[in-house]
Parts: sequence; structure tokens; C-alpha cells
Amino acid sequence: MADLRTCAILATLTAVVYVCVAGKGATPASRCPAVVDRSGWGALPPKAVKYLTIPVPKVIVIHTATQECTTNKQCAARVRSAQAFHMNERNYHDIRYSFLIGGDGNIYEGVGWHKAGNHTRGYNRNSLGIAFIGKFEEKVPDANMLTALKNLLACAVRLGELTRDYKLLAHRQVSSTASPGTAFFEEIKKMPHWAANP
Repeated sequence: MADLRTCAILATLTAVVYVCVAGKGATPASRCPAVVDRSGWGALPPKAVKYLTIPVPKVIVIHTATQECTTNKQCAARVRSAQAFHMNERNYHDIRYSFLIGGDGNIYEGVGWHKAGNHTRGYNRNSLGIAFIGKFEEKVPDANMLTALKNLLACAVRLGELTRDYKLLAHRQVSSTASPGTAFFEEIKKMPHWAANP
């Protein structure tokens, strides 16, 4: 009969083999951050769906210029409010953004992958529009929000939604707007892939 030490070694080896085999089956999507999908925040159905040709070469970072949020409940309400405003007041086909990032650190699905938003005239068909919920004229988004952006962009490259040499742009670089705020723009300029020229 095997002693306890032998059993422990065998159990450890079995666990290592299991982890290695399980790791081989990992897909690009399984290494992506969790996203609160449209049903999770209570989205209305879109009036129309417009598709992108992927991978796209640009990411445009925006702020919503609304109140911030710190809980899932608050952030979901902000996203619903944005969609209602865009569809009812601006007559857009859906919420303007590809994704939104809340102060709770969660990523919220806007129009989502490989679909065109309505975030930036002239760039809607060749970019992802990622909006940070809040105003960032005088302060930078919290670290959890910046980490969410970093993880989302890495995921987009792995999924083939974004080119490996993509350009990261602030909304104000390609549109007549203060978005995403002066403080946040200065932070964006320190990020990998930021481009001075669109």
C-alpha cells in the first residue's frame, strides 16, 4: 500500500497534468476580461445594425461627460440613460459607443464587437469607440478603469477585432470636443499605441 507521501506526490503530479491539459484548450476569448453584456444592463434593441470590417486600426477614447458611477447598479443606469438619449434625442440607431467603462471597474457592452457605433464622424467605420463614464477634465479615471481599458484592448487584438499596430486616439484629436477631458488626455498620451497624428 502506498504511504501518504507517495499519495501526495501522485496527487500533485495529477493536478499539474490536469492544469497543463486544460491550459492547452484556452481560447482567445477565455483570456478576455468579463463584459457586462447588453442584457446585463437592460439594453433596448437597436433600430439597425451596422458592421465593421475587422480588424480596425484605431481606438478612440471618449468620456460621457455625465455623472460618474461606482456600483454596477449605478453604471448600468448610466448606460441605459446614454442609450435612451442617443436613440430618442439624437435619433441614432443605438448607443453610440462600442464599449463603456464604469467607475466600478466593469466593461459594459455598447454596440459590441465588429459593429459600428456613432461616436466620431468620419471614424465610425474604422475604429472602436470606448467611453469612460464620467467627466475627466480635471482628474484621471481611477486605476481600475484604466486597467479595464488595457485588458479590453489586449483582448481586441487577440480576437482579431483590432490590428496589432493600432493607433490609440483621444476623442478631441479627431473631433471638435473637449472629450475625454484634459487630465485624461494627458494620461492617454503616456499609453502604448497613443498616436499624435491620427
